[in-house]
Amino acid sequence: MRKNRISKKILISITVVITIYLATGIYTLQSGQWALVIRFGKVTKEVTGSGIHYHIPLPFEKAIKVRVSEVKKVLIQKLDEEDEFVDIENFTGDENLILVRAVISYDVRNLSNYLFSSNNVNSIVEATGEMHLNHELAKMKVDNVMTIGKSLLRLKIKEEVQKTLDDLKIGIRIISVELTNISPPMSVSPSFKAVSDAKEKKQEIIKEAEGYANSIIPNARGKSNSIILEAQAYSNEALNSAKGSAKAFNDILVEYNRSPEITYRLKYLDTIQKIFKKCNVSIDSNPSNSTYYIEKPKEK
Repeated sequence: MRKNRISKKILISITVVITIYLATGIYTLQSGQWALVIRFGKVTKEVTGSGIHYHIPLPFEKAIKVRVSEVKKVLIQKLDEEDEFVDIENFTGDENLILVRAVISYDVRNLSNYLFSSNNVNSIVEATGEMHLNHELAKMKVDNVMTIGKSLLRLKIKEEVQKTLDDLKIGIRIISVELTNISPPMSVSPSFKAVSDAKEKKQEIIKEAEGYANSIIPNARGKSNSIILEAQAYSNEALNSAKGSAKAFNDILVEYNRSPEITYRLKYLDTIQKIFKKCNVSIDSNPSNSTYYIEKPKEK
């Protein structure tokens, strides 16, 4: 009886130990976390869903969790003699020296490559970014780098860095490349600023001139169109009047050919009537001495 009790206790203890051991294989993933399950140094599966998961407990399997949604940043800069981070010195295509500092942001896209391709991904990203930064700056003029070429430079570096890291199978995605500082050395900074201010002033003057031209040209075109329309209207009116006069003359000519005497008298009376409308007519009060004469109209 006593032996049975001892056997039961041993069995329960073993069961509890096994249960606890098996429970060590339970793990959870939060949102944005991925895990690789490793069995004797080899990847057996990649887990991307959040929640509770299970793997065979150690020493058989283990789960490596990584927050892939986290955006990681790498600074492209260097240490000086005093172990302080300073901007990198670069030469542009026209042999001007400038100081540059950049930040590369990335996240994880292939967990297996990210964990096993290198033991220091940040150093690879930094070296790759600096290499392509130097390469692209060597193809540009300093004026372009300091002004409108900055955006194009960022995009080009991002594209080239991503291509190189893909070839190396690093397993990351470059989100952005930010040029946090591009400036000339302190010794020549005032000269660079004077040149930059002059160019900005030049651009302002050009934009003002273009704006003035854009405001004047439409007005001139409007006036030109208005003059053309007025001329066309006058031309149409004169042409219609001439056609009307010609038609009236032709009508009179037809009537004249039919009855020359009557037409002549009618035309004569019509002309006299028009003259009377414009002149004063006086008649003498003595009928025996009636005189009809036309006075010259008084000037107003």
